[in-house]
Amino acid sequence: MSDKANTPEQESNLAPHVPESVDTATGSARRRMLKKGVGLAPIVLTLASRPVLAWHCKSPSAWGSEQLDPTTSLMTNAGHDSYVDETWTIDNWKNNTARAGLGKPWAKLGFSDNEKDKDKYWKKAKMSAIQGKGLVLPPGVKTDAKVVDFLSRDSTLFQRTIVVAQLNAYLLPSISRCISLQTLKTMASGSYSPPHLASVVWSQSDIVQYLQNNWIATP
Repeated sequence: MSDKANTPEQESNLAPHVPESVDTATGSARRRMLKKGVGLAPIVLTLASRPVLAWHCKSPSAWGSEQLDPTTSLMTNAGHDSYVDETWTIDNWKNNTARAGLGKPWAKLGFSDNEKDKDKYWKKAKMSAIQGKGLVLPPGVKTDAKVVDFLSRDSTLFQRTIVVAQLNAYLLPSISRCISLQTLKTMASGSYSPPHLASVVWSQSDIVQYLQNNWIATP
């Protein structure tokens, strides 16, 4: 075996290849680590273990505790559960568009894309149809309003977020691992106290923050 030192060109050829698409600064730092044999395993494991469509959620209790104490160990946890799954957004419901293999939300709710199906055409559906599924409408919502109008303009951020959160939970069983449909119905009143945090009362904006940050219902 030769003990002659490699030239810079030879050392460059021995280093693992880093794709050109990597950001310049990040790529340069990563190449330096790879040449030194540092950090390779953690980088590979991180990239390989993250599901492409994963969403994370925490229960209201865990989320509430985290907000009260940012130093809690819960902060180091991406979520109590991670699922290779998705939820429909408010925009998906407003336009009846599919998401991540879930199909169209209104079709899953039993409504049609065909205008001739007058009683079942999704654009004609009224808020009373949502209520008829056993879901709770937030205060101030008229039952004879069309759902598409409600989601487009005739609602507050809280109102449309809590309605879509309930619709998602009604159709997607995996959400129950984060929050129950019954809890979402309770939140529809506009205030909520997480279990074990009776002295804490969430406002409408707090509820929206929880639902959006935990992927229960996003814009």
